[in-house]
Amino acid sequence: MIPCRRAWPAALLLLLPLLAACVSLSADPRALVYETDGVKVQSLNCVAAMQTAAAFRPAPNTNAGLALDPKAIRIVSWNIHKEADAGWEDALAAIAKRNDVLLLQEVSLSGDLQGVLRGAGLRWILASSFIRDETDIGVLTASRTVPIASCTQRADEPLARIPKSVVITWLRIAGTQQTLAVANVHAINFTLTLDTYRGQLDTLAGILALHTGPMVLGGDLNTWSEARLAVLREIAARLELREVTYTDDRRSVFLGQRVDHVFVRGLDVAATHVADTKASDHNPVEVVLRLSR
Repeated sequence: MIPCRRAWPAALLLLLPLLAACVSLSADPRALVYETDGVKVQSLNCVAAMQTAAAFRPAPNTNAGLALDPKAIRIVSWNIHKEADAGWEDALAAIAKRNDVLLLQEVSLSGDLQGVLRGAGLRWILASSFIRDETDIGVLTASRTVPIASCTQRADEPLARIPKSVVITWLRIAGTQQTLAVANVHAINFTLTLDTYRGQLDTLAGILALHTGPMVLGGDLNTWSEARLAVLREIAARLELREVTYTDDRRSVFLGQRVDHVFVRGLDVAATHVADTKASDHNPVEVVLRLSR
């Protein structure tokens, strides 16, 4: 979603309550989880999920089909713009085919989207931000491996009152007893101050700080100002995350700033790729990572 400028037009401010009135929200954060026996609606608490992940001890000889390859962990982050742009199905199918973990934002959980993910052999969890026309819209993480644990977080936009969501997933890494924590974030957008933006990231960091192993934080971070980017980098530094950089940086730009990011810890960057697309208003960001020695 394209953010507003610092001085938003009065007409847009008047529209925000109307936009919120078009959607419905669940009382508790709502997660939809795809498993072999269908889609289940759950409420996934992050403290409980972190405890499960911390207690898990995968066997060192974990089958590669059940775990990520430590020499090549392929991850993509893409705001898919609610599948509103022509060509998204083919683009997503190609991306899903060549990546192990998909971090998708602004997902409209349509039957067509579920079909693409199912065809790619991916499991997924969606953190529902809101429901519109009986369809959940939010942040979705898909992976080839069965997560050890997953949870969701939801934060309200202070002006639009339409929430933004986070999915945190813990995944096995083959040949090691370490687990990878992956945070998929769609950050708060419409704010007059940094307080709510910082609060959402602080809440996320509070859970991630409990994880001692390798980590990925990615998504549409809505860093459309230098001040927002500074907050993000401050929290990344607190978690000892380093920002992935790109030789051919075609990440989407809004208000002169790049808004899609990937940060890593305990991982080396083997390759990056950002391709132009017309299948969304954001370009997909792909990284290949390997476990640091």
